[in-house]
Amino acid sequence: NVTGVQTCALPILRFALPDEPGTSLLVWTTTPWTLPSNQGVAVNPDVGYAVVEDGGERLIVAAPLVERVFGEGARVVETRAASALVGARYTPPFGFIPGRHVVIPAGFVTTEDGTGLVHIAPAFGEDDMLAGREHGLDAPNPVDRQGRFTSAVPPVEGVFAKDADPALIDDLRARGLLYRIQTYTHSYPHCWRCGTPLLYYAKPSWYVRTTAVRDRMLELNSRIGWHPARVREGRFGKWLEGNVDWA
Repeated sequence: NVTGVQTCALPILRFALPDEPGTSLLVWTTTPWTLPSNQGVAVNPDVGYAVVEDGGERLIVAAPLVERVFGEGARVVETRAASALVGARYTPPFGFIPGRHVVIPAGFVTTEDGTGLVHIAPAFGEDDMLAGREHGLDAPNPVDRQGRFTSAVPPVEGVFAKDADPALIDDLRARGLLYRIQTYTHSYPHCWRCGTPLLYYAKPSWYVRTTAVRDRMLELNSRIGWHPARVREGRFGKWLEGNVDWA
C-alpha cells in the first residue's frame, strides 16, 4: 500500500442514556462508516468526566475537554469518575446490529482530541478488538470482501464503506444525534495499484500458535552468530519478543 492524504468527517454524537432521561454521552469517531457496528463506548479509567448542561440537555464529556468542546462559560453541573460511567447502557447510533452497547474502560482513550469517549467497533481496529474481547463485546462486520455494506445495513447496502459516510451522517443529523461535525485531514493507506482507500477489518482465520514457542525462539536466537551482531537483540530480537500468533 501507499500512504495518501484524505479529508474525512469527524462527527461528535449524542448516545442517550435510557436510565437518565435528557442525558447523553458525547461520543466521537474518525470512522463514521463503522458506526452501524457500534458495540461499546470507551472511557479512560483515569480521567474524570463532566456533565454539562447545554441548551436544555445534559451532555457528558471528559472534564479536561469541556472548554474545547463547549467553549468558555460551559455550565458543569456534575463531575463523575470514569468508574461511575462504566457499565452504563446507552442507545446506539443505529439499531441494525444487536450488541451490548455498554460503556467500558480503555487506557488508550486520550484527552488530546475529541470528547474523551470513543466509539468502539471491535471488527475495525486492533485496540477496539482487544478491548471488546476483554469486556465481552461482539465483533460484527457488515462489510463484504469487496468493501461494500451488506443487507445488514439497509440504508447503505451495496455502498463502498468509506463512501457511505455522508449518508450515515445525514441520517444521524435527521434523528437529532449529531451534535457537531468537523473535517480533518490525515494520512491514510491506499492501494498502490488503483488508489482505492484500504479498509482494515477482522475476519475469521486459522492461526499458528507461535506465541507458545516464543521463549524457545528467543533462546535459540541468543546462540546465533548474527552479522551485524546488533540484529540479535535489535531488529530480529525485538521482532521475536513482540511475536503474535501467525494467521
